[in-house]
Amino acid sequence: MPNNTNDPRTVYVVDPTADPGLLPEIVVRQFVEKGCTVTGLVIDPADAQQMLYGTVTRPDGTFAGSYYPADPVRGERWRVVTPDGKHYHAPSEYNAVDALLNGIGA
Repeated sequence: MPNNTNDPRTVYVVDPTADPGLLPEIVVRQFVEKGCTVTGLVIDPADAQQMLYGTVTRPDGTFAGSYYPADPVRGERWRVVTPDGKHYHAPSEYNAVDALLNGIGA
């Protein structure tokens, strides 16, 4: 890479031993619906309450699938992934969970 001393962009050195500062809290929320266990990871539950991703397991303990927002900042454009690796679109978190509870891809 050529050295350009006239480049106006600033380069900052990151100290790997530096304190990263306050980290957002991450909690696990779980509930049972139609006998299936729905587990979700929520970041910053006291303020923003953004869902990072979730999973659904059937009553017999088998994995039904996972769901996550494709746009985590806005919590929009949800995706559902089934155990066979197929991806589906869902308009909301509710629709994503509902699809897994009702056997999408089964």
